[in-house]
Amino acid sequence: MKKIILFVFLASSLLMAQKSVTSPHGPQLKLECETCHTTADWKEVPRYKFNHDQVGFPLVGEHKFAECSSCHKSLVFNHVGIACADCHTDFHKGELGVQCETCHSTQNWENRQIVFDRHNQTNFPLIGVHANLDCESCHINEQGRQFANLSVECQSCHLVDYMATLSPSHHESGFNLDCQKCHLANATVWERAIFNHPETFPLKDGHSGLDCADCHSSGIEGTNTDCYSCHRKDYEKTTDPDHLTFGFPTDCQQCHTGVNWARSSFNHVAESGFAIEGAHQSVLCTDCHINNQLSGIPKDCVGCHRKDFNAVTDPNHVTNNFDLNCTTCHSSTAWLPANFDHASTDFPLVGAHTSVDCADCHTTGYTQKLPSDCWSCHEGNYKAVKAPDHATNNFDHDCTTCHSSSAWTPASFDHASTDFPLVGAHTSVDCADCHTTGYTQQLPTDCWSCHESNYKAVNDTNHVSNNFDHDCTTRHSSSAWTPATFDHASSDFPLTGAHSTIDCASCHGSGYQNTPLECWS
Repeated sequence: MKKIILFVFLASSLLMAQKSVTSPHGPQLKLECETCHTTADWKEVPRYKFNHDQVGFPLVGEHKFAECSSCHKSLVFNHVGIACADCHTDFHKGELGVQCETCHSTQNWENRQIVFDRHNQTNFPLIGVHANLDCESCHINEQGRQFANLSVECQSCHLVDYMATLSPSHHESGFNLDCQKCHLANATVWERAIFNHPETFPLKDGHSGLDCADCHSSGIEGTNTDCYSCHRKDYEKTTDPDHLTFGFPTDCQQCHTGVNWARSSFNHVAESGFAIEGAHQSVLCTDCHINNQLSGIPKDCVGCHRKDFNAVTDPNHVTNNFDLNCTTCHSSTAWLPANFDHASTDFPLVGAHTSVDCADCHTTGYTQKLPSDCWSCHEGNYKAVKAPDHATNNFDHDCTTCHSSSAWTPASFDHASTDFPLVGAHTSVDCADCHTTGYTQQLPTDCWSCHESNYKAVNDTNHVSNNFDHDCTTRHSSSAWTPATFDHASSDFPLTGAHSTIDCASCHGSGYQNTPLECWS
């Protein structure tokens, strides 16, 4: 009984003690103790036990891993601010505002991308090489990480580079301190400068790759823009042709371009009346202008090519008295091959004649006029032919009757020019099959004269015993000897109806003479 009374007394005392305890977290925290504490250890508070979202400040990024006491210095939890500056010292001393999240994030306090994005909202965006620099590369003299009021002029950072540059010397040349006139802010390399050269002398072609000092060796100001001022040495040392001796004008642009100094162009027609064409384009000036001679140079071919004219032996130009106008056979493109326009004569070269060597016809030279008829050159060919023998048969000396200029063989005679044009099977018959005794006499044109033996040889039906007409065309055609056909309509008994399909021998059993015409027969 005493034990029970003691237990009740202790319990009551404890209860009274609990009711008298004040929460160290302040009256504003209306949460049950077990929200954060456990019965295992009152002081050990697991982070996962308390959902910080309930108090309007979610723990994200690095805040999730921070100790509670790092922010809550006092057990009165509402005695803590939620602004960044409440926990984080503003090294920028207010010059960048109080919105730390503009440059920083809870994920990473030193997030360079956010810094660059923020920098691009200023009057100096980070582009080109500047995008890869550390902040301290430009913000060198700022104290306590203060970044405002830094000059954005190039010279404020690059004056040392300006003064150190010697090719060309920026200081001595008095270059503008606005570096962006030559250097690009978005360039990846400082040395790659782009200067907008004055329109009076634009840098193009060969000039575009030169170093500034190549022209501006004595400085920038007062540089002469005429060619001769820079290229005088080139002018004076040129010997092909010798510019000084010839007295060429010092206006180099008359012959040269900015693309390539060695490739010059001189208007030879305008200056001398002699166009440089063909092979002449590759000839050195001194080849014609020997000893730098300018006047008195001939413009006709033989004036320069007399030695070539005299040296030719095939054919010999001198003995054949060829025209001294070389363009008759030669062109300015190349001396060889030579080409004579035979069409300008009375005998144009066509067919097989185009491939014949000149000497084959001009056997005695080129001074005399050659005949233009076939017989004069081809008499030997005419007499040599034996099948058929042209001489024995006294063929016409006009070879074009059977031959053409394309080729001597095969020969072709137009039989249509005679009284017996060749048609049908006659076109494939050899000439000698008809002209058995030669070609000097006139052959008959009727069928019987050539085909009598064919007529007599037929036994079915026997032409002789039936006394058939000697006019073979009655039954035969020139296309082929067989099959033969007879036009019964030309007789007194035209074949009609069933008669048209009956074999000839069915009616003409006793021959073809006096066959009766009446049905009864």
